[in-house]
Amino acid sequence: MSEILINNIWHMEIIIPDQNAFEIFVQALDDFSFSSSAFEIVNDGGWRLALYCHQKPDHDQILARITFASQMANIKEPEFSLELLPQIDWLSENQKSFKPIKIKRFFIYPSHYDGIIPASSWSMEIDASTAFGTGNHGTTEGCLLALNDLAKYKKIYRPLDIGCGTGILSMAMARAWSANILATDIDQKAVDKTRYNIAKNKLKGPIRVELSNGFDNSIIANNGSYDLIMANILANPLRDMAKDMVANLQAGGIVILSGLLNNQESLVINAYMQQGIYLIKRYRLNGWSTLVMG
Repeated sequence: MSEILINNIWHMEIIIPDQNAFEIFVQALDDFSFSSSAFEIVNDGGWRLALYCHQKPDHDQILARITFASQMANIKEPEFSLELLPQIDWLSENQKSFKPIKIKRFFIYPSHYDGIIPASSWSMEIDASTAFGTGNHGTTEGCLLALNDLAKYKKIYRPLDIGCGTGILSMAMARAWSANILATDIDQKAVDKTRYNIAKNKLKGPIRVELSNGFDNSIIANNGSYDLIMANILANPLRDMAKDMVANLQAGGIVILSGLLNNQESLVINAYMQQGIYLIKRYRLNGWSTLVMG
């Protein structure tokens, strides 16, 4: 991949004092940025939300979104900072900082890695990018742990990956099972990045990648029912998709749900229990939960 010098990157940061309000702010501000990250403030209970924008966001529009999110969350409006970052190759710098990650049997490494790849591992080459998912985040790690454990006792033949990001979870499923995988994402950049990564990892055959907002693409239904549905997105979309998720799930199938905070578990679990599936196992990492249900 050639280096890209990004000349006009704006960094916006908001301190959100209440964990329960975090997702509301993420959704309210999502379309301002091409990438975002979040960090829990230790011993404080708050979260630091960082957004990266290709051009300077309109101050009044940001303020209006923050006001709306604050009213929805019933908290005082937090202040925000906005700065123009120095003109350096941020993508290249981010890639350099990405080190190999070993999560049980999965081994994720960047293209510049020249070390030893464990012979018994399920390896994946993935560079950091504007698409989410290199295994560093608690949600992705939780999903990989769930897949690792599931592979010990269950064969999977027809999995579906909703919100594929970089394709890391689809590729993980392809490493764990000989399966016909369908991966979808609402973002065309994520679709393109997933296709790039699966080709680079020589997994083009087992994985089909399509653009879809949730279950809106008829390809999902036309492809048949699934014995595993993976969705690493956010709590509210997971809850809203419960009916469609279970309608597309084979009898005895498994869903793995992630992208939710620990205190949002009951919101998601209850939505799926109403559709007749129940919690099997949960993974909690750094304030984030991954749920295995069936």
